[in-house]
Amino acid sequence: MFNLSVVNIVPDAHKDAINQIAELYGCGENNLSVKLIDSTGNIFWGCHSWWKPEHYAIFSDDGLRAQVVPAELAPALEHLYERLMLDGNSQENWQSALSELGLSLVEVEVEAE
Repeated sequence: MFNLSVVNIVPDAHKDAINQIAELYGCGENNLSVKLIDSTGNIFWGCHSWWKPEHYAIFSDDGLRAQVVPAELAPALEHLYERLMLDGNSQENWQSALSELGLSLVEVEVEAE
């Protein structure tokens, strides 16, 4: 059962590495696609996903990660913020993560045609 709500947020400098790691795990490309900003203008990227707790346990095991994640990408994991909520509300988990880190969504302006 996919009942583990996971929010991932990373500073802009580590976005590409974390996206590459997600792709190595078969999660597709460009997972961190929500642009965020803090009060001083620093850019972050985030996403939400649903996991099975047993799959997340395998993903988060350092020994197993070392078998999948190349050494040059591994340092980016130190900058990865993860917020987990079992059987919780994904929107609540997302909003709590943004609040904890003092982040807000970057508003994208759409040009009129």
